[in-house]
Amino acid sequence: MKISKEQLSWLLYDPANAAYALIVRTVFAPLFLGYCAGGIYTESQVTSRWSICASVAGIVAGIISVLCGPWADRNNKKRFMVLAATLTGVLSTVGFILIPGKMPLAVLILSFTGLMSYMIANSFYDSLLPGIATVQERDALSAAGYAWGYAGGVGSFLLCLLPVFLLKAPWSFYCAFAIAALWWTLGTVPLCKNVRERAAGTETRNLAETFRYIFKNKNILIFLISYFLYIDGVGTILLAATPLADGLQISAANLLITILALQFIGLPCTIVYGKLAKRFSGRTMIISAVAVYILIALLVTTMSFCPSLKLRQIIFIICAALIGTSQGGIQSLSRSLFSRIIPADRAAELFAVYNIFGKFTTIVGPLFILLATAVTGKAELGITMLMIPFILGALLLLKVDIPPASPEYKPQIPENDQC
Repeated sequence: MKISKEQLSWLLYDPANAAYALIVRTVFAPLFLGYCAGGIYTESQVTSRWSICASVAGIVAGIISVLCGPWADRNNKKRFMVLAATLTGVLSTVGFILIPGKMPLAVLILSFTGLMSYMIANSFYDSLLPGIATVQERDALSAAGYAWGYAGGVGSFLLCLLPVFLLKAPWSFYCAFAIAALWWTLGTVPLCKNVRERAAGTETRNLAETFRYIFKNKNILIFLISYFLYIDGVGTILLAATPLADGLQISAANLLITILALQFIGLPCTIVYGKLAKRFSGRTMIISAVAVYILIALLVTTMSFCPSLKLRQIIFIICAALIGTSQGGIQSLSRSLFSRIIPADRAAELFAVYNIFGKFTTIVGPLFILLATAVTGKAELGITMLMIPFILGALLLLKVDIPPASPEYKPQIPENDQC
């Protein structure tokens, strides 16, 4: 597939915001909170406050995205929303460097703002896909975006390792935050300069009308329910990985190496998923990825009853590798498949709902883990129960009517489309 300058500029945003996702959200913001909270909060308080911060940020981001989606569609402001949210996220990341002393509340406020901005930016970024790619191109382009995201996350994270080993806290944190903010900013410039919007809507719509439209369009509704079921399981497995690693006595250093290894595995595998989707269809490859996650659930079950600690650690590493093979594929192909079943002039509002289902919710899985822990004392058996939503999600996906690829068309670029 030949990538145009506009598509390349869109792709570059994925590795740009991946720096925030891996450096800030996944690693350094939680560690910096723990550092600043030393002697103020207990470890359990730090964990609970971070979880609440992330959950509330996701809820607020979802509300803002859904409320602003119809306006962005109507006025060709999807790119504006990406840039506004990115600017807010970058400023929040820089703000960590300016905190005077150990102020955990300030860290939480900036984390909330950054997480919220990151999720809003992603929602409107996804909604640009239908305007820059034909139906035939979307699977490969979406997969390439996720693959480049893995590369961007690894590249920016490796830059952080030198100051981490050479400098003491808080300077090691400050360097990591500066690298993430700069990386995110530079990767946004091509999108600002070269990506143009198409298919502006003409209707004035509100939140109630968005959900009425979804419930009237059974095809979209079935897809969203299917997506919620299987992606909730994907998110739950990621959420449970660190506690499981703790229980298996896997050191923080080894866990960090595992996280990096996942990025290296994910990059080529996501591209492969995109290529195979062209041959076997996006739906077939999503169901294949669901099958991989069912295998992961079965392996975790085996791990739960395995008496040997060493063998359980090996099974954990195998599960981590399997996640790396399919996580990017299931996310990227779900995004491109959804873009095919929605009208382009409602992309922002509908992708806002899509991202609420996909990025902000792990509802069913944690309840399974809680139930399994209460009944059996084995949290791993909650992962076993995830086979239920995985199977239901795959079965519902088979009922989605996916339109055939339409001939290429090049929509007109609206006048006065300035960044």
